[in-house]
Amino acid sequence: MVLSRFFAVVAACALLFSMPAQATEIQEINQQFRKGDLPGALDRANRFLATNPKDAQARFLKGLILTDQGKTNDAIAVFTGLTEDFPELPEPYNNLAVLHASQSRYDAAKNALEMAIRAHPNYATAHENLGDIYAKMASIAYDKALALDSKNVAAQTKLALIQEMIQGQPRKAATAKSAPAPTRPAPAKPSPAAAPQASNAVKAAIIEWAKAWSARDVNAYLAAYASDYAADGMTRSKWEAQRRERVGSAKSIDVQLSDMSIDQQGDTASATFRQAYRSDRFSSTVTKTLKLARQNGQWRIVDENAK
Repeated sequence: MVLSRFFAVVAACALLFSMPAQATEIQEINQQFRKGDLPGALDRANRFLATNPKDAQARFLKGLILTDQGKTNDAIAVFTGLTEDFPELPEPYNNLAVLHASQSRYDAAKNALEMAIRAHPNYATAHENLGDIYAKMASIAYDKALALDSKNVAAQTKLALIQEMIQGQPRKAATAKSAPAPTRPAPAKPSPAAAPQASNAVKAAIIEWAKAWSARDVNAYLAAYASDYAADGMTRSKWEAQRRERVGSAKSIDVQLSDMSIDQQGDTASATFRQAYRSDRFSSTVTKTLKLARQNGQWRIVDENAK
């Protein structure tokens, strides 16, 4: 079980074999958890902890279960308690960092990862995640730079590149105020030097679409589509009403993109990528192709299909 597709997280078995405990009961709770019976696994973990309140393995499992249930604050409390009682274990710090990052508390996530590395200097997962945190913080800084100067092409390029790098990791997108896509009009026949810049703008637009979807920011999500966009024969207004209901009613959404390739020709582009979607109701991984057009200086989705 992976807590987050943003940061690599150590599964429960890492602690199961590192500390003594009543292995059979813990393993059965773990199996119940992995089969998706979260209420049953949580109830069993609580009953076990009622007689073994200091058991690190059961507490760690409880933190994983609470996270999968979307009870982030409760999970934070569990992992925080583990770091206080077992400061020598790096895994609780790492998972605590994941949860802080999911709430956009990047300084707290950074501090937790530094504690994990202090506890275990050779813990590669924490080092990798710390790099992801620094990358996300850099992305936010570039966003702020573009908010102050939306025509800063250098910042646009850096932001697109760093977002592409982050999206290339299995991760949970964090919300941040997005920068507008570059508005510089493209020539009829882009020069070789201009083409990469245009492709970066297309990537940035797609990344912002995925971020808005993950954040359940319905208005920003719908704004990524062309005004005349229609799907399955529906009118734009009917399709929009359907998407508002589906996206807005979900308790959690996580959309991750990888292996993106873009074919950009003038004011049109086609992007193909792997899309991993996960919500509280459904999960899937598909190959998706978006067709985009530049409208009023912004890249908008005009067609979408998946297989």
